[in-house]
Amino acid sequence: MPTAIRPFFQRAAWTLALGLTVAASAQAQDKYPSKPIRVVVPFPAGTAPDVMARYWGDRISKQLQQPVVIDNRAGASTIVGTQAVTTAPADGYTLLYTASGTLTINPFVYKKLPYQPQDLVPVTRMLSIPLVVSVPVQSPYKTLADLIKDAKARPGEVSYASYGVGTVPHMSMAYFANSAGLALNHVPYRDGGLTDVLGGRVSTAFSPIADVLPYIKAGKVRPLAVSSTHRLESLPQVPTVAEAFPGFEGDSWHGVFAVKGTPQPIVDLLASLSRRIAESDEYRRYLGEFGLIPVGGSPADFTQLVGTESKRWVKVVKDNNISLE
Repeated sequence: MPTAIRPFFQRAAWTLALGLTVAASAQAQDKYPSKPIRVVVPFPAGTAPDVMARYWGDRISKQLQQPVVIDNRAGASTIVGTQAVTTAPADGYTLLYTASGTLTINPFVYKKLPYQPQDLVPVTRMLSIPLVVSVPVQSPYKTLADLIKDAKARPGEVSYASYGVGTVPHMSMAYFANSAGLALNHVPYRDGGLTDVLGGRVSTAFSPIADVLPYIKAGKVRPLAVSSTHRLESLPQVPTVAEAFPGFEGDSWHGVFAVKGTPQPIVDLLASLSRRIAESDEYRRYLGEFGLIPVGGSPADFTQLVGTESKRWVKVVKDNNISLE
């Protein structure tokens, strides 16, 4: 090779080698996930969202071949944990597994909130949680109509328990009372108050099915109606509230969220893997033990649901003057 042109080929070779190195480095950086994923659960360890998040995380970890670490950040009606996620980098390595109130109720109940729904990107709704209007077996109420009739005859005297102001059981019962034209007495409990319902100290509750199903099976609680739009496989003889008040729906749910700005391919990957879990027979059997319903669906489906439910709950908040500091 002539001496004059040798430096040109040497420079070209170095440039090509450098380009290949940069491309390989960029490809390695783009590969997701290349490190453990943190999933913030804004509930205490051992609660239903924590248990379900760990189930999800275990299956996602196996599919992605990376550890999924559950980080319990309980406090202030899921606000503490949710804020921790919204301030994290939008790289898919910090996710939120939470219940419906975080996105569809808190923004309308709390006067000051350190996050907004648009700070998060819906990935997949993993499961639906029907609620059950229940009374103790010794209650004179045999049907939902009996409860309504008595509540209308004694405004403000028929009491109901919930997990507290602004929780889904509270909001669903307020929604039901508005639909039926009732004035009920709300008695909030840290633990949902089911013990006092069983003891007859509180008239009724709109409880999550996982809480109340064991007592129904044991014959200690009488279910009057469910919050879902259709009757449940686990309680096929129990009517829906919607059968008396068309359009009523008051289920809660669990879902996975990413930080706003997370690359769409990462969101789509997590959604696809989550749907695979939700559609599995194993997951359906597991949820069936608690009366829960697997969902799945796309990010677009989930986004639409969050918007629809937000409109429902903001009306309930306004109609009942519900607010928290």
